[in-house]
Amino acid sequence: MMKQGQDKLVNSPICDSNACYESEFTTADGPIKTWLCMTSGYTSNTTMTLNSEALKQTLEFTADLIKDLRQDHEPPGGGEVLAWFPTVITMPNKGMIFPEPIKETDDWQWTCVKAVAIPEEEQNKYPDPKNPGTFYKHKMDMKNQYKFDKLCFMDAAEELGMFHKQSV
Repeated sequence: MMKQGQDKLVNSPICDSNACYESEFTTADGPIKTWLCMTSGYTSNTTMTLNSEALKQTLEFTADLIKDLRQDHEPPGGGEVLAWFPTVITMPNKGMIFPEPIKETDDWQWTCVKAVAIPEEEQNKYPDPKNPGTFYKHKMDMKNQYKFDKLCFMDAAEELGMFHKQSV
């Protein structure tokens, strides 16, 4: 059983913005804290200590760019140094946000692409490998990309529609 704790904003060890979202939940193995900096887009959690199995697995299954952008920092409030990585957000019906190198430079930026509906008569061309016999209803529109500075993750998240606007 997972129990959700209190969420709060803390200072980011990546860019020192005060928009780092801290969340805590309890698992069978004990409490885990997670962080997502809404300015830099970097994320970590208390299982990502430098010689942990969680970090080994992450490094095994992560794209080279994301591994290259890794930073190691103490978490907000102190504690054992953790590995921090740029996040990748995939929302099948909305789109994706991912880090991408900027051509001809050593720098990188956030790229946001939106999901577009696949016409019903074409869905059979897009099988869902995790659910045999089913097909995707949306695909990522890679032709129309939105680019954001590496410290503008929140703008990319807004472009994707991750935040519900409160109606007054």
